[in-house]
Amino acid sequence: MEIENEGKLKSVQKSLRVLECFNSKKSELGVSEIARMLDLNKSNVHNILTTLEECGYIKKNLSSEKYSLDFKMLRFSYTVMANYPYTNLIVPVLKDLATDLNVIVYFGIPHDDTVLYLFSAYPKSYGKNIPYRSILGETAPYYCTSIGKALLCAMNDDEIRSHLNGEKIKYTENTLIDNEAIFADLEKSRERGYAIDEIEHENGVRCVGVPVTDRNDCLIGAISASGPVSIITENDVESISLKLMTAAFEIKSRL
Repeated sequence: MEIENEGKLKSVQKSLRVLECFNSKKSELGVSEIARMLDLNKSNVHNILTTLEECGYIKKNLSSEKYSLDFKMLRFSYTVMANYPYTNLIVPVLKDLATDLNVIVYFGIPHDDTVLYLFSAYPKSYGKNIPYRSILGETAPYYCTSIGKALLCAMNDDEIRSHLNGEKIKYTENTLIDNEAIFADLEKSRERGYAIDEIEHENGVRCVGVPVTDRNDCLIGAISASGPVSIITENDVESISLKLMTAAFEIKSRL
């Protein structure tokens, strides 16, 4: 019986790993792709996919023979967000901030070794130029995003090191991947009270971020303002940071 239960647990783990293969950049995958990603045999992956499809969690594209997540997965995100305690406090502040700054504003939280984005707010003037997309559930690295750096700034050095242990990708020529350089940048961020993504994650995009804490100064997340360098210029960074810090204090005071 114990061996049987262990086998079932491993099957569940494999199924969850298969689901985790899908993301915004890899929204549709075939059996062979998943097998390579997870180092599993194709028949095992096919059986898992068939079961998940029968249960309604994924769907098969009959033309491409590939699979993607189905709408049933949204039930989980809805349940999680329905129980997130700060939604009604944070979202109105983000909307006001986006309108005031005329740039996109994000809110994210620490999640394993990445930033997990929960909310975004878009200014009305962006409607025609930048199509709206939900940021819920997307992730990004700590070391090269302003929101990630803002989160790191609120952690102690041991916590920071634990989040910087993995392999780092050099997304642009400005991306810092050396831990010593990253720590030096974080020290500057702590001194001035805000973090900057100086075209480090996406070419042509500059971001400014600040941590958000509760009344006991416990970290709950971070907010950032993001836009093309033509809109968020170097001269704009300080004024944007002041408004972000004001918004973070407003959220803190409402908690």
